[in-house]
Amino acid sequence: MTTAIATPCALIGLAIVASNPDYGALGMITGFVVLVAGLGVVAGLRPTWWLIGPALVLEIGLLVASRPVVRTEVLVLRGVRTPVVVTDAHSSRDKTGRVSWKCDLRRTDGLPLPHATLEGYAGCFGPSDVGRTQNLLVDPSGWVPPRAPDVDHAGLDEGIALIGSAAVLFAGLAIAAGRLNLRAAGRRVR
Repeated sequence: MTTAIATPCALIGLAIVASNPDYGALGMITGFVVLVAGLGVVAGLRPTWWLIGPALVLEIGLLVASRPVVRTEVLVLRGVRTPVVVTDAHSSRDKTGRVSWKCDLRRTDGLPLPHATLEGYAGCFGPSDVGRTQNLLVDPSGWVPPRAPDVDHAGLDEGIALIGSAAVLFAGLAIAAGRLNLRAAGRRVR
């Protein structure tokens, strides 16, 4: 029963920690350890593929999908439109040779800007952006990185509902595994 509740809560909590770029690696690595431990408990209770497979998928979904949902929710609730200037652009290539851009930012009013970088998907498109002033959504507490204000938030409510559903489904699978284990143990004793 403890695993059924603690694992999804811990995975969502660690995804919240990972939503901050300063703690991203720590949150994801610790989340992976919790994922393996939770899956180990479910597999130890009832080692059947029809429980382990869906439990693994739900745990991965909770860990990976919660991070962008948390970032978006924080900016929707607390984000402030802030004018920033792009000061520099850096390129990098992935394994396929595709170029992606990362822009360095500073606020136009001179105040510090936590996580003062903008990735390509969030509004950085190359050296042509250097010197350009744009409005971004900035978290005043600095927990999540800035983001373009025109990002579509249409699926945010559905994302939150899916995360909650995944947590409840994992809890149900863990409880079912425990009940099936107890039922099988009761048959062996008689």
